[in-house]
Amino acid sequence: MNFAIIARSARTGQLGLAVASEMLAVGRFCAAAVRPNVGATFTQGAPLARNNRLALNLLAQGWGPKHVLHELAGNDADFEQRQIGIIDREGSVAVHSGVKLRAWSGHLAAQSCAVFGEGLAGEPALEAMLRRFEAHSPEDLDERLLLALEAARDAGAPGAGAAISAALVVWGRRNHNDIDLRVDLHERPIDELRRVYADYKPTAEFYDERARNPRNAISAKEFAENLEKRRAAEAS
Repeated sequence: MNFAIIARSARTGQLGLAVASEMLAVGRFCAAAVRPNVGATFTQGAPLARNNRLALNLLAQGWGPKHVLHELAGNDADFEQRQIGIIDREGSVAVHSGVKLRAWSGHLAAQSCAVFGEGLAGEPALEAMLRRFEAHSPEDLDERLLLALEAARDAGAPGAGAAISAALVVWGRRNHNDIDLRVDLHERPIDELRRVYADYKPTAEFYDERARNPRNAISAKEFAENLEKRRAAEAS
């Protein structure tokens, strides 16, 4: 069982993906899956590590997602055992669900977003993912991707309870990621991903500032105290 979402934010230009799986360390297959100002891709079912770099290299050369899928098919004798999503920097998408995937498998695509899953019981979980992602367009892309995973969980996606790993990856226009969070070997990986994200998201600005201006950056302790005060003020 696997379900995933790839997407682009029209507001920020960020690209990202989120995935939950019954497979251990699914985040490993997110390596090199997103490239700023180029696109994002993900392969599941029978993951093929080389697909990410190959797909993004082709996108970087100006090929569209559908053409990239065609090239991946010609380079892979086991193409029908894979489920592949590709999105480019303009938000155009293409998805392939091989005929040799486990039942049920399928995908849905919209502008700047695609959801896909295999080893499920039907389409409702994917419909829920797409609805929730689109309903939260004002939110940051990382939040929307995580909400989409939670929608599949909340929809009672058969097999979702078997998931043991999850990952959330977002890149902006910089040459390093904005978010890269992974949960492995956990009974409720999506819940745990939310917990980790809730703690990490407010601290991201601290780590960015410390990297840019290490001499002038406040200490981690002082930042944590300031964050706690801010949270208390917002809650009052």
